[in-house]
Amino acid sequence: MIKLFWIVIGCGFILYLRSRPQGFIPDELHHLFWDSVNERWRTNEEVAELLREHPEMIPEPITSTEARVLSYLTEIEANAERFNLDAALIAAIISKESGGDYAARGAVGEYGLMQIRVTTAQMLGFSDDPDLLLNPSINIRYGAQYLDWQRQRFMDQFDPISWAVSGYNAGTPQIDRGKFRNQEYVDSVIRYRYPRFRTLIDRANGIYR
Repeated sequence: MIKLFWIVIGCGFILYLRSRPQGFIPDELHHLFWDSVNERWRTNEEVAELLREHPEMIPEPITSTEARVLSYLTEIEANAERFNLDAALIAAIISKESGGDYAARGAVGEYGLMQIRVTTAQMLGFSDDPDLLLNPSINIRYGAQYLDWQRQRFMDQFDPISWAVSGYNAGTPQIDRGKFRNQEYVDSVIRYRYPRFRTLIDRANGIYR
């Protein structure tokens, strides 16, 4: 029964692989396709056999949190273009801040998907009812603008994106012994969520179709 399960998994993955355009191998799948011993590309059948033997190599499926975040992809991409940001970075911030819950409220007055404070939004020109910050389109608009504002502050730094992410969380980044005081927050956005959402957004936009 277990063997049959992995055969089904392997066959399903073959169908997934065959849906990709010729010549395009995502970085996270490169190790599955490239046979470094024989220096050649594996066939789909060989990849399926490899996955039957090593099921831990099957690419990690999308999580429910990631699916919630991607449900706002239209708004995310529109504001990424508006403020010249990477859509994956905005998605990573949303994932970290609210897990894709548009109605999330923070302990010190944060609102919505990107956990924007009223005072922060007002600094950026918002002058309406604070509850409107729970509207996903409005929330992402001001959240992206604030992220861009932080980035502009630190354009002279070696890594302005990390500084911007730290500032987004802390208001003003602070360095202690070569690390941000909120380094755990920065790492969770930059090192995990950011590259992960780059892959997921590529998939959502049809690179694999």
